[in-house]
Amino acid sequence: GHAHESARTLPAAAHAMCGAGGSAGAGRRYRSGTASKGPVVRGKNICDDYDLRELLKDWSKMGVSFMGAILLAEGKDTVTEYNIDRNEWTSCDTVHGVTGVIFKTTGDGWLYLMLTSNGFYWEHASGSYRRLTQAAPGGVRLKVVDSSTHRFPVADLQEVLSQQRVIEYADGTPHEYAAFAKRAFDTVTGRSCEGPKPYDALHGATPPRPEMRKASAAAGFGHASAPASDIASVLGSPADT
Repeated sequence: GHAHESARTLPAAAHAMCGAGGSAGAGRRYRSGTASKGPVVRGKNICDDYDLRELLKDWSKMGVSFMGAILLAEGKDTVTEYNIDRNEWTSCDTVHGVTGVIFKTTGDGWLYLMLTSNGFYWEHASGSYRRLTQAAPGGVRLKVVDSSTHRFPVADLQEVLSQQRVIEYADGTPHEYAAFAKRAFDTVTGRSCEGPKPYDALHGATPPRPEMRKASAAAGFGHASAPASDIASVLGSPADT
């Protein structure tokens, strides 16, 4: 893949909505204009981001699709629970803080989406994606909290964006900023990054053996930070992106 360098002239409406900035050789970046209007970020501005819509249209015409997704966040906690009656372990994940999501294409680099109180941010680039884990806008450091190798068409991501039109994002509401990336990840991968799920013994620490629990206990609980997934397994080496 290669860095997307758009030569389009944005219409006046698009200029009012988003601005382009330098990207240290890693592609172009855009921000929603909603940040200057207060803490509420309107989903309509995400839907109507001209350059992002055009990029996705171009990919669709060229037959480009997506071959993986990675969710970044400030952290994730996993609580494990053993049910004696069913003789099974389950885990419940909770993702914390600022979030962003990376989508790897089949032939044109990767796409990064993020929504914060500063507005909507996206970047299309090739080369190393690891710098995204070093420092997010605002200075917070993100890490990999979930990943998927599920393949999906561009149309799926376009549908995710179109669903944002009626949503207004703000912390302290049912639609917090971090929910945007988490919902996008869940929708295109077909699974949930948070909530209860069967415990996977191949990841993280092995829970204590049931026989080590008190016989009278109905369930046992453990708490630990979830291990970061191997980002290279989803996006490949920097030379491949």
